[in-house]
Amino acid sequence: MDRTPPQLHTSVHDTLTDWPETASLFRAFKTACIGCYLARFCSLLDVADTYHIQPETLMEAVRKATQDSNLLIRSER
Repeated sequence: MDRTPPQLHTSVHDTLTDWPETASLFRAFKTACIGCYLARFCSLLDVADTYHIQPETLMEAVRKATQDSNLLIRSER
């Protein structure tokens, strides 16, 4: 069964915990989210607002990262 990808309301902490492969996209968008003590409280929408990223652009990157992970999980079964 596929995991449900993060949504705009998902916290950065939960995103990184459940989908560690998304760390590279936080770096690519030049955020300071990785290791930030506010990661438990900031949602992906907060990240988009703070770093002036279109929410659709951020979520497309999240979907791609998580989709690639789901494909890998399926192929390992």
